[in-house]
Amino acid sequence: MDGSDQSHISELVAPYVLGALEPDEIDQVESHLAHCATCRALVDEQRRVVSTLPYLAEPQPVPARARTQLMARARADVEPVSLPQTRASRLKSFLLPSGRTGWIAAASAAALALVFAVNSFQMQSEMDRAAEEASEERANIAEMVQSPGGWMTSLEGGAAGAGGGIIVDPTTNRAIMVVDGLAPPQDEHAYVVWMVDEQNGEHLNVGNLIVDEDGRGQLYITAPGALSSYDGMMITEEVEAANVAGPSGDQVMAATFESR
Repeated sequence: MDGSDQSHISELVAPYVLGALEPDEIDQVESHLAHCATCRALVDEQRRVVSTLPYLAEPQPVPARARTQLMARARADVEPVSLPQTRASRLKSFLLPSGRTGWIAAASAAALALVFAVNSFQMQSEMDRAAEEASEERANIAEMVQSPGGWMTSLEGGAAGAGGGIIVDPTTNRAIMVVDGLAPPQDEHAYVVWMVDEQNGEHLNVGNLIVDEDGRGQLYITAPGALSSYDGMMITEEVEAANVAGPSGDQVMAATFESR
C-alpha cells in the first residue's frame, strides 16, 4: 500500500488524531500508515492542528488526596490571603492546559487552602458546569470531523510561536477556527476573518477573532454558501473592523482549502 491509496483513509485521519475511531478503524488506519508516507505526513499535519485546540483536552479534577490535604490546611490556623485572580479566571486556567504556569502552580498553599475552604461547594458546581460545557464542545467537534468529508487544515503565518487550525464540516457548512500564541491586536484594532474566493476576487467577512492575553482565540463560522466553493480563509488586522467591507489591513494568518 502506498500514497496512491490515501483516499481510502483520508476521511478517517481527522477522527483518528482526535481519538474518535472504533478499534477496528484504528487498526485500519495504522496498518495503512505503516506503508504510506503521504498519509503519515497528513496525520502529522493534523496533529499539529489538534495541538492548538486546548478545549479538546479533558478537564482534570483535583485529586481526592490533594483536596483532603488542602481542606486539612484550611481547618488549621491560616492567615486570610487576598486572591490575585477572579474565580472565573482561575477556572479558565484550570480547564485549559497550557505550557504557562496555571493558577494552581502559581498560588501559595495557604491561598489554595482558603479557596477550597470558603468556596468548595460553589467552585465544584462551577467546575461541573464548565466540564459539562467542555464535554459538549468536544462532542460537537467530534461530530464535525466524523461527518462525511470532515477535515482539518493548518493556519500559516503569524509571529514566531503562533499556530492555529480550522476544522471544517462541509455537510453543514460549519467551521471552527482556533489560534494559539497569537498576540492580541493593537488598541482600536481587531482581527477579522475572511472567507476567500480567489476566482471571483471576493472576500466574505465571517466575524472577528477575539484573542485573549495568552494568545488564544476561537471562532465558530457558518458559511452562507458551500464551503467547497471557497479557496480558504484569512485573518487580517483592521482598524475599523465593524465597518470594513474588504480586507485592507495586514494579513496575519491564512489557510488554504485543498480540493477534496
